[in-house]
Amino acid sequence: MKVVSLLPSATELAGELGIGDWLCAISHECDTPETVLHQPRATGSIIPSGLTQREINDKVAQAVREGQSLYTVDGELINEIRPDLILTQGLCDVCAVTEATIEASLRGVSCSLPRETTIVSFNGESLNGIRDDFFLLANAVGLVDHAEQVWGRRRAQWAQVAGRKTSKRVLLLEWVDPPYSPGHWVPEQIEAAGLVSAYGAPGDHSRPLSMDDIERSRPDAIGIICCGFGLDANVQFGQSLADRLTAEIGFHGEIAAFDANRCFSRPTFAVIDGAEVLQKTFVEGHEVDGMSRFIQR
Repeated sequence: MKVVSLLPSATELAGELGIGDWLCAISHECDTPETVLHQPRATGSIIPSGLTQREINDKVAQAVREGQSLYTVDGELINEIRPDLILTQGLCDVCAVTEATIEASLRGVSCSLPRETTIVSFNGESLNGIRDDFFLLANAVGLVDHAEQVWGRRRAQWAQVAGRKTSKRVLLLEWVDPPYSPGHWVPEQIEAAGLVSAYGAPGDHSRPLSMDDIERSRPDAIGIICCGFGLDANVQFGQSLADRLTAEIGFHGEIAAFDANRCFSRPTFAVIDGAEVLQKTFVEGHEVDGMSRFIQR
């Protein structure tokens, strides 16, 4: 079966299911599993590289106001591949390619996709939703029995993480300029790690926060999980935010940065790994190599 993945989380779920070698094209943001990174990239972004967080935020806001998609799709490449299955999502125009973007892109080329081509759209906003997306994929490729085995292992891992409880209040920020609260599955990760979400409940949408909002949430610790960024970038963002937090609201609690791409940003079973990392960092008090780093303690 020929499969095209237009978002990183779909590529990760395909790898989890063991069908990475079925992928014929992937998104421009895909960075795991390594075995598929040689495949051609079927998407692009209208946001230039090298912008600051504030500039990215302004570009995204402008695109949303104008009804413009943030992503492009290489319709000619998809047309050439003639895939049996296209994986995309309908959750968030800011995060990845949606079905509407695919349709708009293919409309401009002489499209001859097979009538049998299936488009599977993922919409998971919680761990259970991610599980449902995984089984949606498994059903589309006829591997439900294997998916049951994979999910059984992941479910046991989640249960083991979720066995501890503390009263420590943690605020995770999905953006720092301006600050954004945690949304979708992230508050669920916080609770599973045995922590209290200082702002945001499972299923909430991310929203901008003022410094007064942060102060009122009374966090004992703050985690930097800027969407789309790895550990090193989030360390830099966190160092800048730490200065503002000290100067504006006198915050002197723990601040740690995380590899958001590997732990928090994508609706895959990596959110279970992220809950583990969060627990080891803020409950057990030690950094996880390559995944978390303290900025202030």
